[in-house]
Amino acid sequence: MISLEIIDSALKILSRHPLCDYCLGRQFASLGYGISNRERGIALKTIIFMSAHKLIKENIEEGLEKIKLLSTCNHFPSIKLLEKLGYDRPSPKLCFICEGYLDKKRFKEVASKIIDELREYEFRNFLVGAKVPSEIREREDMIRSEYMITTGEDIKEDLTREIGRLIQREIGKEIEYKTPEVVIIVDIFSDTYEVQVNPLFIYGRYRKLQKDIPQTSWYCRECWGRGCIRCNYTGREYPESISELIGGPAVELFEAIDFKFHGAGREDVDAVVLGSGRPFIIELKHPRKRFIELKILEEKINQEAMGKVEVLDLRYSSRRELRLLKSLSPLVSKTYEAIVEFEYDVDEEALRKLTVEMSSITIEQWTPTRVLKRRSDKLRKKKLHYVEAEKINSKVVKFKIKAQGGLYIKELIDGDNGRTKPSIMELLGNKPVKIQLAVLEVEKMQNYIEEGKREDNMSAG
Repeated sequence: MISLEIIDSALKILSRHPLCDYCLGRQFASLGYGISNRERGIALKTIIFMSAHKLIKENIEEGLEKIKLLSTCNHFPSIKLLEKLGYDRPSPKLCFICEGYLDKKRFKEVASKIIDELREYEFRNFLVGAKVPSEIREREDMIRSEYMITTGEDIKEDLTREIGRLIQREIGKEIEYKTPEVVIIVDIFSDTYEVQVNPLFIYGRYRKLQKDIPQTSWYCRECWGRGCIRCNYTGREYPESISELIGGPAVELFEAIDFKFHGAGREDVDAVVLGSGRPFIIELKHPRKRFIELKILEEKINQEAMGKVEVLDLRYSSRRELRLLKSLSPLVSKTYEAIVEFEYDVDEEALRKLTVEMSSITIEQWTPTRVLKRRSDKLRKKKLHYVEAEKINSKVVKFKIKAQGGLYIKELIDGDNGRTKPSIMELLGNKPVKIQLAVLEVEKMQNYIEEGKREDNMSAG
């Protein structure tokens, strides 16, 4: 019978290698449902104990040897029986695999410490991971190889399940395997643990109301952050940035350690962003708070950055949406307003012809000269949807331009010495002397996101 084979295997292992209840039961983890490895180990030792006790009653020496064997594994009933029979207890031995570290009391102690720390955080779910020294894995692998054990499981699963249950029972949070908000890495072999709080993602759109505010902080061009006379020893080219005006209040409100700002593209530092704003996702690192009403954050940012930056449409997001934001940003279209002053009077007929010729065409654009120091020189081909033009006076024209993300608009206007073709300067034969740029609209990505979800579902199917 299979049950006798299991008992025989367990007895053979114990005859050479003392094992604790956890490590013995783990060798047969795939047999039985709804019981822990510790319970399996206790059950196996109990059956061996009962059969050995029967042999003793029949005056068979083999029974006494089995009882002594179990007592070396700290099997309490065997120890008590030896005492009753008047035998000395053999010297106890540490578990061959875990050396006694898998212990219910130890699990409770480490779980208690973790629970105390977790009370400082807001979260809905968690996951427990474990570190196991290589020599322990090697000893377990040796036993499984020697006795051809095929029913065992990884020791990490044993550890994480036992400690996870203790934590879950106390805090009442769900265990989440795919996207946990908190991960606890336990190393009971060194009596340490680490609480890893996964980032919190918040999506929104920002409007930039003033020029000369970069999207992210800029180091001084002279000292690169060290501090010099030119930057008044601040180490910065500009005193503040959009990311800081948004990320600073978010870090404070959610009690995070730091933040990372992800924008759907970026505008020139001297351009403003109007209309419905530019999409962004703020990534808050190691936040203590997660359940704050985002209207509070929106009001805090808009109050502290009043007249400079304004945020709207804030909602909780995810790492998946962040990946979509980055990958879709070059695809979505942007609409700009450019007020351009030209060197000479602008010809009405040439302007009308330009709006026709610059409709639904592909622009070939080499990396602009002004950013060559920080970006590789390569040719980009971008869709230009349309250009609308309205003369303000003889030399000033207001353009409305809708183009694919990633097209440099200033260079579309001035041609960048022939590096962008065609260009407004080329078609008008008139050189721009001043360009005021504003972002009016960034196409909403929802259609692209829904399309991406459908493709994901089809791939999964």
